[in-house]
Amino acid sequence: MIKTLGVTLASLLVCNVAMAEQNEELVFKSVAKDVKVFEQYGLNDDIPKLGMSSMSQGENLVEHAFRSTEYEGEVKTSEIFLVQSTDTKGNIDLRIKYDPSKLDEDEDVISRIEEVTKTEYLLRKYAESMDRSTLKVAEKANGEVEIRFNYSKYQLPQNIAYFRFMQVALTAKEGKAIKMVISNSQPFVHNDLNVTDFNQITYFDYLDNGKVYIKEKVETVTGTKKRKPITLKTTVKTIALYDNQNAVEVIDADLLAQVSDPRIREEKVNINRPLPLMADLVRRQGIDVPLPYGFSVAMRRQDMDVPFTSFDIMGINLDEFFDPATTTGVVTADSLSFRADVNILPFWNLYAIYGKIKVDASIAADYTGNIRNVLIDKLGSEFKADLACALAEKAGLPICSPAEFDIPLELDYDVVGVGTTLSVGYREFFASVNATYSSTKLRGQDWGDGIITAQPMLGYQFVDYRAQVFVGAEYQGLKANMTGNLGYIDELERDFTFDVGVKLNQWAYLIGFNKQIGKHYNISALYNKGETRSAYTLNFGYRF
Repeated sequence: MIKTLGVTLASLLVCNVAMAEQNEELVFKSVAKDVKVFEQYGLNDDIPKLGMSSMSQGENLVEHAFRSTEYEGEVKTSEIFLVQSTDTKGNIDLRIKYDPSKLDEDEDVISRIEEVTKTEYLLRKYAESMDRSTLKVAEKANGEVEIRFNYSKYQLPQNIAYFRFMQVALTAKEGKAIKMVISNSQPFVHNDLNVTDFNQITYFDYLDNGKVYIKEKVETVTGTKKRKPITLKTTVKTIALYDNQNAVEVIDADLLAQVSDPRIREEKVNINRPLPLMADLVRRQGIDVPLPYGFSVAMRRQDMDVPFTSFDIMGINLDEFFDPATTTGVVTADSLSFRADVNILPFWNLYAIYGKIKVDASIAADYTGNIRNVLIDKLGSEFKADLACALAEKAGLPICSPAEFDIPLELDYDVVGVGTTLSVGYREFFASVNATYSSTKLRGQDWGDGIITAQPMLGYQFVDYRAQVFVGAEYQGLKANMTGNLGYIDELERDFTFDVGVKLNQWAYLIGFNKQIGKHYNISALYNKGETRSAYTLNFGYRF
């Protein structure tokens, strides 16, 4: 009885201690930016990197990944090995090794794993992007310390930008990291998944030489795919670590034997992209870098009020007969254009455009009736001129009387052009200037002279929503006259040329927004308003 009572009391004591630890209310204290919190608790500054990417633990390593997917009432599994090696120049070679019989037949697992591997590689490079303003620490009664922080929302490229929703809890004791938990603070969309809960637990261990490594990392993602529930669980284990001095640390000999089987298949992962150049340097300054290549389609409608200054038809000045001061034109131009572009540098984009423009114009002409003076000169007397005017009016042609009439025009143009964009930014703010040189061709005619347009802009981006708003101006290098050649007219036995003077304001205000949809698509809208023109532009783009 006494022995039983003692065991019972001991059990109760253990339970009470465990419950007390679970119910311990942690008091977190913020950490000043100049405090080296990891060094303060005897931890390596590389610990946050390991939480984001297991590739950070060594230049040469072998890992094993097991993944299960629960979707539409079925559970499917796959497993692969990942082999990473680094040469003396720092170039990384990544290989996926696998047994085809252990892959999910209904999914392109290699592509999926390759995508995850590229993400790991990117996270390896951005793992130091911790937001120090979110650092806080709590010390537990059992000697453990918990360090919490968020990752910076500025320094992540688009395809891993979902990490801006992550919050981190690192548990350590006596100078050694125990585990790191990364979870989402709000739902997010990643690839084809609407993620409601993301949970990643990284368990750490130490080699005999004191070096920390990832013993196991378990990532659980729950959400929906095509509006149906889905759960993905991935477990990654470190099998072996190698250094450049030929030292080997084998963690799991059985799994290492499997990956060494010569019958196992292998796929190389291409992790580096040549463009844009200097992308990593720019991202570390807090500036997001778009994917390098893009295609887009733009629809624009521009309305213009055109005041005239002179009329010249086939070399004949008609100002005496059509008053430019009281003659106006209303022009509507609808365009559809396609654009291909590439980012050479993060802040320098080059592009080419091709499109169609349809112009509808209506000219309200003010006829002066001054042809009577011409008739006087030609006929030699006012009497004969008045007689000619009377006869013309009787025939239904009142050529000697002032009148107003409309002249409708419908013209179709092709347009080609090249352009460039330069931009700078810091955190939420950015500035850019876009310049285009384009030329148009009236159907059946030669290409006309080129025109330069420019759009200087200042903007603000809503980082959490991947959206930008901007204001600025648009310059159109419109000439002071419109010239053209409508071709040879048989009846006139010559080309029908025209040279019409116009007075247009070359500058207009600009306002607009851009919204990124996922990591590949974007939609933008612009509105221009100037003294003599207004325009709406809608653009749909795809980047890769």
